[in-house]
Amino acid sequence: MIDPAATYRDQAARLIGEAIVSNHAYDNLEYLCDRIGNRLSGSTALEEAVQWAADLMKREGLSNVRLEEVPVPVWVRGAESARIVTPVSLDLNLLGLGMSVGTPPGGIEAEVVVVRSFDELDTLGEDGVSGKIVLYDVPYEGYGATVTYRMDGPSRAGALGAVAALVRSIGPISYDTPHTGTLRYSDDAPKIPAAAITIENSALIGRLVDNGEKVTIHLEMEARTLDDAISANVIGEIPGSEKPGEIVLRGAHLDSWDVGQGAQDDGVGCVIALEAARLIGTLGLSPRRTIRVVFFTNEENGTRGGKKYLEEHGWELSQHVAAIESDSGNGPAEGFHLDLRAREGRDDGEAENERAEALATMRSIGSLLELTGSSTMKKGWSGVDIGPIVAAGVVGLGLAHDTSAYFNVHHTRADTFEKIDRGDLAKNVAAMAVMAYVLADMPERLAPPATNR
Repeated sequence: MIDPAATYRDQAARLIGEAIVSNHAYDNLEYLCDRIGNRLSGSTALEEAVQWAADLMKREGLSNVRLEEVPVPVWVRGAESARIVTPVSLDLNLLGLGMSVGTPPGGIEAEVVVVRSFDELDTLGEDGVSGKIVLYDVPYEGYGATVTYRMDGPSRAGALGAVAALVRSIGPISYDTPHTGTLRYSDDAPKIPAAAITIENSALIGRLVDNGEKVTIHLEMEARTLDDAISANVIGEIPGSEKPGEIVLRGAHLDSWDVGQGAQDDGVGCVIALEAARLIGTLGLSPRRTIRVVFFTNEENGTRGGKKYLEEHGWELSQHVAAIESDSGNGPAEGFHLDLRAREGRDDGEAENERAEALATMRSIGSLLELTGSSTMKKGWSGVDIGPIVAAGVVGLGLAHDTSAYFNVHHTRADTFEKIDRGDLAKNVAAMAVMAYVLADMPERLAPPATNR
């Protein structure tokens, strides 16, 4: 296998230089955020964004631009409110959790039981939970460790007879800004209304209960799920010059939650993927393989776009050389995560050699990205939307952003355009452009095809 660091130094320097001086990605994201706004599946805004994205891909010079239809869930938030009734009177700042059911007309009024772990919930049991509103006042210990209370908490409370569930917002700070996101109802538990409240409100209720007070809350939610609607994955390509049937995919998700502007999650990932492709074309670079840009639909509350892509493109899965995703905001990327999960179950020497050789090649490519601060290459998670094809055997790469500030605004009304740093965006585009170009042009594949279907 060639040494990418020696072979592609000039092309990488040109791509980085062009990315640093270009405002294309920043301007495109500004339009998406300010003119279209948040884009929940099933909304007219998402379908406006789908058409905008297709038109933009054509203007930016991509070929074979097309929409691939995807049925998506339609969840409507409706009016929602919550209020502490006793021992004080206080309106709560809340956001219903995605896919939650609503309350009965007139709402629910019940005593609150506060738990800080699932173990505490299970210790209370049905006698301590039935007929009450469960509040998960769980301190943030990292997104992956804490989000289970949002995802699974409502069903675990419902199974013990709770009439509703509230979750302390999943984030390190709040400034009285609640964090939404989807839940995951279990088939063997009642569906109960569920919402996130702010860290401040959750902590207050926890203190009152700890001091022996009986806290009663009145909750009203009009949330409901309608019939599926038709959305689409948006796809465009730079055709390969020698091996057009082999594909390097770059993707992000176009949908967002119905609050804020969906700037960090994940409008910025979309413009990074597209701008990286535009730069390759602008500089007249013609990679051997096809670079395919995919804006996935419905990542937030169903992951239907990623699943549909696997369904539609399973026939050419072995032709996917790699799939790269950016879906963790616009913090400066330290490098890329290499996701070879389809090979992780194999303990033979051949699989281990494939993993080692792929990581070594990635590290050689990483040396081309030292000026952008994106040279660190290590094993890790690639992304939700490309997850189905990665699990089926495709090599996955995730742009490894600094997320130290990301979860401050993630899934909140505060996810807005002005928090996008132009310089960080340029460096992230540069990293994506160099990685995609080198993988698409190297004579050898990053790793042999692997199928786990």
